[in-house]
Amino acid sequence: MSTAVNLTIRQASAGDIPALARVWHDGWHAGHAQLTPDIAAGRPFEFFEQRMEGGDCDCIVACAGSELVGFIRWEGDGIAQVFVLPAWHGRGAAPLLLAAAEDELKRAGHSRIWLQCQVGNARARRFYEKYGWCVTGEVGTEIGTMEGRMPQLVWRMEKAL
Repeated sequence: MSTAVNLTIRQASAGDIPALARVWHDGWHAGHAQLTPDIAAGRPFEFFEQRMEGGDCDCIVACAGSELVGFIRWEGDGIAQVFVLPAWHGRGAAPLLLAAAEDELKRAGHSRIWLQCQVGNARARRFYEKYGWCVTGEVGTEIGTMEGRMPQLVWRMEKAL
């Protein structure tokens, strides 16, 4: 798709699943574990690996050479996940992924898209707001763990395309 800042953005493939699970696990724990340690305890690497294998979302990845360093997944008009390896935070992968997904969603005919950002994850909220996303409210939802679903409070964020 595109190359910038030494990164290549491309569609994910089935062969990417182990690396996608690693990025999701490491990225999620870096940004969320301190906010919800009880949920984090129920989300070992195997949880992310199982979820990634069963996913049917659209997915784009960012690669530095042969290393997969980030991804974004969406379903319908909603962004499901945006994660980058912690060592790659602040190095330009997330904005490239977000822009690529927004372009795909616009091409698919969506004029307004949404995502959920965990309440308390100020770093992620600032990132999304920097790229034109707005908080439209706080919503109670559930998040998966190895033991089942657990309640979580999120900011619903939206963006007009």
